[in-house]
Amino acid sequence: MDGYKVSVIVPVYKVEAFVDRCFRSLMEQTLQDVEFIVIDDCTPDRSIAVIRDVMKDYPWRDVQIVSHKENKGLPSARNTGLAMAKGEYVFHCDSDDWVEPDMLETLYDTAEKEDADIVWCDWFLSFGEKERYMRQPSYSTPLEALKGMLSGVMKYNVWNKLVRRDLYVDNGIAFPDGYGMGEDMTMMRLFSCARRVAYVGKAFYH
Repeated sequence: MDGYKVSVIVPVYKVEAFVDRCFRSLMEQTLQDVEFIVIDDCTPDRSIAVIRDVMKDYPWRDVQIVSHKENKGLPSARNTGLAMAKGEYVFHCDSDDWVEPDMLETLYDTAEKEDADIVWCDWFLSFGEKERYMRQPSYSTPLEALKGMLSGVMKYNVWNKLVRRDLYVDNGIAFPDGYGMGEDMTMMRLFSCARRVAYVGKAFYH
């Protein structure tokens, strides 16, 4: 179907021990009209088999699994997902992390209410059974947020941000193929093209 509210892109490589929790948390999202794009970056373990097992419990979810013929790295995997995405917004989830069930719905509703191109939120830094709450700053304009990222006050990670897909498409923005170090800084390019941004003062991402 077309008309997805959100496209969730999940790169997968050597995450067999973590991906069940990750993918189940995505399947449990309260938001409907979501497509999930799994990029198998030639993972040598059972990660994809684990995902397929989880999918059996959620037959109503729209999940696509695409396999690279060779390992290309995280930026390339994200780009493969972007090329396939049809949603109004894009969300990147790393496959060794997990999310709260109302994350996508809350961020999407905020984006709609504020007519925001990018919405970000707080997150949890997890250590086994312990977690630390990581609060992010609130900015009213893309320029202020960009300055916050450049000064180190705000994280430029991809995984706590919902981004309007047109920002990628209309501005020709993609992740740097072959350069995994610092690939999250692609977020700065997106912020520099955004018209409006919004912040949700709650942590959803672990």
